[in-house]
Amino acid sequence: MQDFPSRCLKSLRSPALSCLAGLFVSAIAPVAFADEPAHEEEATVHEQAPPATKEKTAPAEQAPPADAELVAEKPAESEAGPTEVRILGESDEQLQKVPGSRALVTAKEIKRMAPRDASEVIRRVPSLTVASEDGHGLRLNVGMRGFDPTRSRSILVLEDGVPISINPYGEPDLYYSTTVDRIRAVELVKGSGAVLYGPQTIAGVLNFITPSPPDSREALAVMEGGQFGFFHALARYGDAQGDVRYMAQASFRRADGPRDIGLDAVDLMGKVVVPTSSRGEMLIKLGFYHERSGSTYVGMTRDMFEADPEQPSVAPHDRFDVQRIEASLVHTQKLTDWAKLRTLVYGYLTDRVWRRQRYDRIPVDGIDYERVVGNPDIPVGAIYFRNNSMIRDRHYQVAGIEPQVEMKGLTGPVRHTLTFGARFHAEFAQREQRVTDFITSEAGVPELNEAQRVLAGSAYVQDRMAFTDWLLVTPGVRFELAGYERATLREEVDGVATDVDVHGTSTAIGAIPGLGIVVGTPDFNGFGGIHLGWSPPRVSSAVTPDGRDAQLSAERSTSIEAGVRGRPVPGLNFEATGFLTMFTNQIVPATASSGVQSELVNGGATRHAGVEASGTVSIGELAGVDFDLDVTARYTFADARYRGGPFDGNLLPYAPQHHASAVVDFQHPFGPGAQFSWSFVGPQFTDETNSELADATGRTGEIDIQNVLDASIRWTIAQVGLTPYLSMKNMLNDVYISSRRPDGIHTAGFRQIIGGLRWEGP
Repeated sequence: MQDFPSRCLKSLRSPALSCLAGLFVSAIAPVAFADEPAHEEEATVHEQAPPATKEKTAPAEQAPPADAELVAEKPAESEAGPTEVRILGESDEQLQKVPGSRALVTAKEIKRMAPRDASEVIRRVPSLTVASEDGHGLRLNVGMRGFDPTRSRSILVLEDGVPISINPYGEPDLYYSTTVDRIRAVELVKGSGAVLYGPQTIAGVLNFITPSPPDSREALAVMEGGQFGFFHALARYGDAQGDVRYMAQASFRRADGPRDIGLDAVDLMGKVVVPTSSRGEMLIKLGFYHERSGSTYVGMTRDMFEADPEQPSVAPHDRFDVQRIEASLVHTQKLTDWAKLRTLVYGYLTDRVWRRQRYDRIPVDGIDYERVVGNPDIPVGAIYFRNNSMIRDRHYQVAGIEPQVEMKGLTGPVRHTLTFGARFHAEFAQREQRVTDFITSEAGVPELNEAQRVLAGSAYVQDRMAFTDWLLVTPGVRFELAGYERATLREEVDGVATDVDVHGTSTAIGAIPGLGIVVGTPDFNGFGGIHLGWSPPRVSSAVTPDGRDAQLSAERSTSIEAGVRGRPVPGLNFEATGFLTMFTNQIVPATASSGVQSELVNGGATRHAGVEASGTVSIGELAGVDFDLDVTARYTFADARYRGGPFDGNLLPYAPQHHASAVVDFQHPFGPGAQFSWSFVGPQFTDETNSELADATGRTGEIDIQNVLDASIRWTIAQVGLTPYLSMKNMLNDVYISSRRPDGIHTAGFRQIIGGLRWEGP
């Protein structure tokens, strides 16, 4: 197999990679500046938290100084370092400045919930819903405020500020997602603050924060096992040598799965922070992930589900292999007392090979089928599996560089925090489809082959203007330009796979303005905002297989929101938001009623309106006792409907109107602790006609309510840093339909008991 540069350059005839390599070299070389006294920076949207100190307190938990220090004659001494790349902070002062609604799942919450997979964490975030299709949470299908959750393509997902979709512009699907072992905290920005990010700015920005290198020795070991052959081991070690801090982590996970959809996964990650000058610091991150699982597109038919919702996978020969190698660099340099430059450089390679046994819904004369499942006496009530497989072999490469400047200044009485930057981004894809002669073959004959390329540039500016201590106005705008190229190298011609050489190009341009207002204090404030959302077309949609520019416009929306949030007394905090998003033409996945699977179609005009609220009561803090008893509740109502056209007034597919969750967590300083959590998702339709009854294939029909109840107990032995725990996931054992996509019924809700041991030490 040709390597990445030669393959892409040959197929697309472009020197883009060599140009991008030059950008990498120039970004990595640190720039020295004159030694001037540094000062402590606040960790605001789209920047990193302050560096770790010699104390054990995490940097993100330290409250930054108020903006009034902008005019101080002698700012406090500190360093500026890229300990964490964040889009939010954690203190009241930081969160007040976010120009829109936001949500945060803290490290303490994640540690105490002991999640089995990332979807458990996502369910704790207001307005987010998760659809499972494999029982392991491997492919995150995250929806928000009525947006379609399929492959999380409507929401921008980041890890430490870096996009993680396989091709953010050309194919923004999460066939890889951040593993739960890496997640230290989760941030979500849903309002006008999203204009600082891209290319997806329609629904919101979800950022997974991974562990940072510590300033002194820290170690962690976790081992757990449970039902369905589940085993998980994690080890992490970090320390500091002089001014250099580092951290390394490794984890292994395996499971047979409740429906014999097996999993083996290895995840490795390392970070190092090094000073580059007296006023600069650089964070280098490396990662590797490999997964082999029995993930499959095809699910159960209606009759199969009704007979036994817990039956094994109908496609036991399907295999999914994904491998990801990543590297990123964040260099922060203080330019003056009131200006700093942050440069982010990133690159990752994702290889995805999916072997799927071929099948028909209607039998074809002359084919000797390997087996038939379902009810063949009912039209399209059975699945006819052929004695061969289709292999989708995909290779993706992504690289980019993003310099960003933040400046503070005064215009009369108005204090400004001006953030501006640009990003240069390149991504490539090599897509091949092969057909095998027997089910378990790993080779096959090439049937389709194409190469794709996107070269994109973006620029943004945002100015947070503090007119007084209680009035913040934040206008901003983002510009996007993406050039697409698609090269079809092999395709079917008159039913025969034939080599061809067809090239086509397309261009997408967007301007994304936004405005946010915050009125009030860190303890209580109201906020509102408006912004235009923009999502570029996929390469396969922008350029047709015969090389024509499809003239497909980017997806655009207008979003308005207003709300209040606050912490009236220590131990009590809340946020409530009303929102409205309108599309002139929303792009949605085709449903079974249209006779096409896994394709995107024009959905027409749509409207998303609703409210969301969340609050936490820390009873122990309110009562002044020395134990924790925290109660958290979250609720979202989202009404997402078609406007005009043949489906006017119908709800969008996979857009439940109601989503709620609640958590009760207890921890005593003597050691005992427990947690109970509940998650609820209301009924939802799966096609644009809002069919209530399921068809024979199981691909359409209403999905009933989903109730998930988890419980866990733990005992922390502080003297030795040891915490044994026992958890019961889905304790109701109420197996439900989690999705009818991509092609049939997928289930979740299986009870699973897991026991584990966690050790933390210096």
